[in-house]
Amino acid sequence: MTKNQTPPHNPAPQAASTPKVQNATVRRLKSISPFWLLPIVALIIGLALFARILDEQGESITIYFSNGAGITADKTPIRYQGLQIGVVKKVKFTEDLKRIMVTASINPEAKTVLREHTKFWLVRPSASLAGISGLDALVSGNYITLAPGGGDSADEFIAESEGPMAQMDEGDILIHLLADNLGSISAGASVNYRKIPVGSISDYRFLEDQKKVQIDVVINKSYSHLVKKDSRFWNSSGLQTDISLSGISVDMDSITSLVIGGVSFDSPEDSPIAVNGESYTLYQDEKSAQRGIEVEITLPNIRGLKINNTPLYYQNFKIGTLAALDAQAENRDNNSVRGKLLVDENMRNLLRSDSQIVINENSLNADNLNNLEKLLAGPYFTLIAGSDANSTPKTDFAVLTQSELLLSLPKTLIIKLTAPETYNVNVGQGVLYNGIRIGEIAQRKVSIEGVEFKIAIAKEYRDLIYADTKFIAASNLNVNIGVDGIQFEAAAPEKWLQGGIRILANKHGKGEALTQYPLYKDLSSAEAGITGDNLQPSITLHSAVLPGIESGSLVLYKQFPVGQIIAVQPTDKDFKIDVFINSQYRNLLTDRSKFWSESAAQVDISPKGVNIQAAPIMRTLKGAISFENFGAADKNTRLYSNETAARSVGNEIILTSSDAKDLSRGMPIRYMGITIGEVVSIEIDKSQQRIVSKALIQPNYYALISKKGSRFQLISPQISAGAIANLDSLLQPYINVEVGGGEISKTFRLNKEISNASKFANGIPLILETSSAFNLTEGSPVQYRGIEVGLVQKMTLDELGDRVLVDIIIGNKYKHLVRQNSEFWITSGYSFGFGLQGFAFETGSVQQFLKGGISFGTPSGQVVQPAAKAKQRFLLQQKLPEDSKFWNQGAY
Repeated sequence: MTKNQTPPHNPAPQAASTPKVQNATVRRLKSISPFWLLPIVALIIGLALFARILDEQGESITIYFSNGAGITADKTPIRYQGLQIGVVKKVKFTEDLKRIMVTASINPEAKTVLREHTKFWLVRPSASLAGISGLDALVSGNYITLAPGGGDSADEFIAESEGPMAQMDEGDILIHLLADNLGSISAGASVNYRKIPVGSISDYRFLEDQKKVQIDVVINKSYSHLVKKDSRFWNSSGLQTDISLSGISVDMDSITSLVIGGVSFDSPEDSPIAVNGESYTLYQDEKSAQRGIEVEITLPNIRGLKINNTPLYYQNFKIGTLAALDAQAENRDNNSVRGKLLVDENMRNLLRSDSQIVINENSLNADNLNNLEKLLAGPYFTLIAGSDANSTPKTDFAVLTQSELLLSLPKTLIIKLTAPETYNVNVGQGVLYNGIRIGEIAQRKVSIEGVEFKIAIAKEYRDLIYADTKFIAASNLNVNIGVDGIQFEAAAPEKWLQGGIRILANKHGKGEALTQYPLYKDLSSAEAGITGDNLQPSITLHSAVLPGIESGSLVLYKQFPVGQIIAVQPTDKDFKIDVFINSQYRNLLTDRSKFWSESAAQVDISPKGVNIQAAPIMRTLKGAISFENFGAADKNTRLYSNETAARSVGNEIILTSSDAKDLSRGMPIRYMGITIGEVVSIEIDKSQQRIVSKALIQPNYYALISKKGSRFQLISPQISAGAIANLDSLLQPYINVEVGGGEISKTFRLNKEISNASKFANGIPLILETSSAFNLTEGSPVQYRGIEVGLVQKMTLDELGDRVLVDIIIGNKYKHLVRQNSEFWITSGYSFGFGLQGFAFETGSVQQFLKGGISFGTPSGQVVQPAAKAKQRFLLQQKLPEDSKFWNQGAY
């Protein structure tokens, strides 16, 4: 048993002896040493300091940027309302390397702005025409700022690419403008009141249906009272120009609005002040935003109407403008549109129940020359005030045209005029009686039968119209072009542009006015009672081809106008031409009449010069035909191509040729320089493989040339190095006739030999033999002492083919120069020699150089031999004989 332990209880022994009591031992507990309190106090102080440090460090947030340009760790501050509330701690890429993750610390006192909808963006200095932003960043460097938003607390944000252009301060108001399109407006653009900036464009977006654009506008608190419930806003971007007879007006708010756009507005004084969030319509321009009485109109669908430009006049004073047009599908069936006029509120009393609005379409005439501004402005409206001044103002009108107004006036005389064409008569032109306007042309309709006019005669002049009154298309500036020259018939200058219809004054008129009259083209037609739709042809002509004529072309008799062409109609065989001869000249038309087409000009080119005979201007413009009486009384209705063809009827000859080169229809036939006929047709004779040309010869020359032995030569220009021959045929080749002396004949051969052949046609033919026809061609000249006395006709090979036979011809007056012993040689146009004395170079003519040639001479020192015979053969030497220079009978 250990010390201080109590012995176990034994009941039996206690009963036998006295218990023994021991003394208690008191033991004291050990206390903690004060030394251990120091670490505990230090721990508590450390925890307190750590908590304070954490509290002073603020909130750590993460901001994601699209790029990290201008952001630096431990340097770029975060500011709010000009005070720094944090700093960037770390800048790095996100894991996908697509964005920049910026870790920043926000001061504790600014933790309340860290909400879900708070927006962060980087502020950089920038300058534009809209202004300078981020100017403080220019001095202190880039910084991050924010715009507090709502929602729960957050520590992750996505930065905006740009901050808002306008930020609202307390007292500013935000309004919304609705427009069809944004136009040239951009964020930051100025909002002006009387050209003073009072706000700016904050933002813009599509509405949910994407049919309209909503533009947010912030109005500064100091100007917020200027925006009223009834304010009107319009786009003031760019230049507003107005060009009129008064000059050029240019309106521009500012240079800034010209570049980035702008908005202006005005406000009525008696309208209440707008509240925050009010919505307005943004008008296209200031004209569209004008105020006035809105008048609904239904008007005809005419061209030239311009919204905000087409004016409304009352007694020549502008009182309104066309504000809108609505050409809906339901209105197109009746060719009308709905529109809206904006009328000056001061003119409300003119909008009476019996008032009328008329649409006027301008035309150039004397009536509106006094108001050029109105004339050049296009269509315009006119208000005709009614007589019921006490009626309720009317705000819906059916617009009348000028003709509808005329036809609706009481006691107006309405007359229908008919004509085959318009005669340049237009709606709105006047009806004149002795130069006084007594009515107006109200309608013009065109149909298959012609043109129908409706004219309105004022009630005070209706008694001037009788049953036999004649109406004439007026032309106050008549120009008559005829064979006698140009004639002008002009009215007074102030009436030149009137046009219209004039009435032939008749002091002895009979009968009451009719409902329908013919409209005559001019005074002469009216006096003769001829209307354009009742002319009957005096004769009908036929032509295989259509000459240069048309309806209205002149008909001449010995160059004097006696009628006109009524109509030209094609048929399956030819053209049918209806001719009208004036009644006073119809006695000139007989069974012997022959008609032909007149040409605009006749050109005759000869060595003497160019002779041009031009027809009068009217013939050139409209064409003409002529007729005279000659020949047999055969009632000939053929229209000939020209006078020669007409006069040569029945006098026909046939010309045959191997080809049709240089031949053409209408080619003239000349005898001693005078045209006596022409070629009328060219055909191929397949049986004999030749060309057959038919020609007509004038009667007085036919018996002279239609004889055997007559020679017909085709003359065309011949251009060579030596000269240009037949210049008179340069524009048109012709056929020249040399009269024969035989019996009458109608068939002749058309010769096409080269032009020089005619000079030697009756000369002596010779044959030259040579081994080579070097540098020779058909037509090459044959010369004696440098003078051309003949030419090469043709070249052929002999039967064996070992030599060339050159057929030449020597002119009659030179044939005595060729003797039995004459020698011929080729002259190429140049020769070259070389010897001890040096070089020798000789040239001939250019023609010889290009075409070659032949020269001949007769040796001297012998008895003169007889003249050569026809077809006699000579040797053609290749070069000049050596002793030819000493021949006194001529070497070349």
